[in-house]
Amino acid sequence: MSDASTPIPAPTAESSPAPPHQDIWGPPVPARTPRLGRIAMIAAIAVFVVSLILAVTLGAAAGPYSTRTPGGFNFHFNVGDPNPAINALAIAMLLHVFLGTGVGLWALIQGIVATASNRGRRFGIVAIVFAGLAPGLSLVVFFIATAANLPPA
Repeated sequence: MSDASTPIPAPTAESSPAPPHQDIWGPPVPARTPRLGRIAMIAAIAVFVVSLILAVTLGAAAGPYSTRTPGGFNFHFNVGDPNPAINALAIAMLLHVFLGTGVGLWALIQGIVATASNRGRRFGIVAIVFAGLAPGLSLVVFFIATAANLPPA
């Protein structure tokens, strides 16, 4: 039984609860840094910018090898074409698609993980947006650049 005149003891280090970032049964848990989200954002913005630059360049190069049709235009090049310029263009387009897809998916997935695990949430959201916009915008820019460089009808 406690008397009203008996003072209540002040909490000591042993009796106070552990800080929220430290496990009471093991070593301190390191604080989550936003590094994962930053890396995802940098990769996504790089894919976005490089993809748009390559879309303009490859679209301008593909225009002269295409023909106008009533519904738009047709490409007349393929990998293995005897013309080395056409073959190089087709290989560059395949590399653009495959490398852009690989790095873009990596940035998208890493952005989702960073957002979900709160390791750079804002950076992760930016990465998701840029990685999601890159393929569609790149395709539109490619078609516009190709159409602008078609030979006269």
